[in-house]
Amino acid sequence: MSSPGKQSSRFESIVIPGSLEPTPLESIVWEKLGFSVTVTPFMGGSVAGEDGVYEAPTVVSAGVLRMPPQAGALNYGQALFEGMKARRGVDGRIRLFRVSANAARMASGADRLMLAPPTEDLFRKTVVDVVRANVDYVPPLGKGALYIRPLLVGSGMTLAPAACGETTFVVYVQPVGSYFKGLTCIGVKVEDEHQRAAARGTGWVKAAGNYAPCFQPTKKAKADGFADLLFLDHEGKRVEEVGSANFAMVKGGALYVADSPSILKGITRDSVMRVARERLGVDVVFAPLELARVLGTGDYAAAGPADEAFCMGTAAVISPIGSMRWKGKDYSFGSGAVGPVTTRIYDELDGIQTGRLPDSFGWTEVVS
Repeated sequence: MSSPGKQSSRFESIVIPGSLEPTPLESIVWEKLGFSVTVTPFMGGSVAGEDGVYEAPTVVSAGVLRMPPQAGALNYGQALFEGMKARRGVDGRIRLFRVSANAARMASGADRLMLAPPTEDLFRKTVVDVVRANVDYVPPLGKGALYIRPLLVGSGMTLAPAACGETTFVVYVQPVGSYFKGLTCIGVKVEDEHQRAAARGTGWVKAAGNYAPCFQPTKKAKADGFADLLFLDHEGKRVEEVGSANFAMVKGGALYVADSPSILKGITRDSVMRVARERLGVDVVFAPLELARVLGTGDYAAAGPADEAFCMGTAAVISPIGSMRWKGKDYSFGSGAVGPVTTRIYDELDGIQTGRLPDSFGWTEVVS
């Protein structure tokens, strides 16, 4: 955090002091946390100019950002984000999960959107410093996590549809509960009117603009009683992803994970595959996945629908899918309850993240 007499950084100069009122810690009921906005006292970040070089990151009191209406992010969607969590472990220590992977994915997306990529060291330092500053807002073990949202936005001015010359890197955090319902089955509708992303577009980038087009069909699906939508490819044959997470199914003891060049390169997805293969000895098939195979229709009618299905992501963690609706017909997986392979994968991943099980992958980092 800045100290009296210190020259303000560019990041400090774009944050309006006192413009966001933190949620009082004593008002938070940990058992009732959902996935909604809770403002924490501190945020951090840095700014890079046309040379792409960032100043030293700074932690400041939470506030609204000053940004011109000509900003590249506001006019042309030149923005992306990451999602991470800090969790309190069984030993009381706070752990981050796969920081390097998130930093690398942000850098890859930044290259695609012509934003200045933060170095891994700058990314990690900013995340760690902001978590430390808001440490009191990390929920107790088993009652949620501190969600970490790194943002990368084109904050420079541009009128022409081209990359702007300034990038702002922001990290804010807030306590959250379960995105869905924890490890209980949800119902999902297969979307047959809208595609989430173009085959050769930016669906693989965690771009801000990928999400708003999903709001309208998802709102309708939720009004009809579904937890989320499963989007398909441009042919309407292969699985892409659930609106907020990657998709997988279990059949005959094997784990089938949907792959496509136009879906997000999920870090939780990669973690799930490695845990399944290397810790549990489960065969993993990472390839394009036909909807017919999931539902047990067409060429897969004799085999029947998946034994288990789930979606996975930082927010969702692992959310089992008990049923799916496609063109007015409902399909159930297994008994409609959480399956054994899903349960084992979740238990391993949760155990690594909370220090309950050994981290043989070197994925976790303790925040002192």
